[in-house]
Amino acid sequence: MKRRGFTLIELMIVIAIIAVIAAIAIPGLLASQRASNERNASTSLKTLTAAQADFRANDRDGNHVNDFWTADVKGLYTMTSCTVPGNKNDSTDPAIKLIELSIASADADPALSKAGGENCDLSTFAISSSKAGHWYNALVSDAGTTGLEATYQQDTGGTVTMGSVHNLWRFAFIAWPESMNAGKYIYLIDENNTIYRSATTSSLRPAPTSPPGVLGAPYDTFPASASLKSYWSKLD
Repeated sequence: MKRRGFTLIELMIVIAIIAVIAAIAIPGLLASQRASNERNASTSLKTLTAAQADFRANDRDGNHVNDFWTADVKGLYTMTSCTVPGNKNDSTDPAIKLIELSIASADADPALSKAGGENCDLSTFAISSSKAGHWYNALVSDAGTTGLEATYQQDTGGTVTMGSVHNLWRFAFIAWPESMNAGKYIYLIDENNTIYRSATTSSLRPAPTSPPGVLGAPYDTFPASASLKSYWSKLD
């Protein structure tokens, strides 16, 4: 009679070969995906600084003050101009959309900074979700500066009372992986347009929700020079 199928021994050999191939290939694929996620995060931070330069130089929120937006990340997409009262988000008063919607959606901060009624809720445009396995949020202070100037979120005045959502000179953002599988580095950038990274050995995600919430201390403050040299590496 003709032989049909595998014997038990042959089947076990095939399974063993597949297991060996998977053991070799899967870690490499995961590492490749992490590297891709990390490149995406650092590139996205660069687009935030470009957006901030545009926001300040061209007074995109129309408050007649050349300042940076420091309340969060998503506001660089969702803000409208206060030259038209309210946040209509129509052809007469569109959102400024200075960053990609995917970055705005990856803002870890669930709060809405109303900015005198000129800011739209993110849900008007998209659902919160990480971008390439990373979340972003604005930092609150600079450890290398003292006094009031150390605080990023300030009231810079202007034609509309918007609250503490701007800064004349400074800003900083952080990008962090939502899990160890997504990436192993935290990234920082400030108004000087230099990216710093530091390795993490555990998940930083504050909550399983989307958005998960901003990172607390020490990751809510841009490090002083000594700390940058000791614990962070410069990418460019």
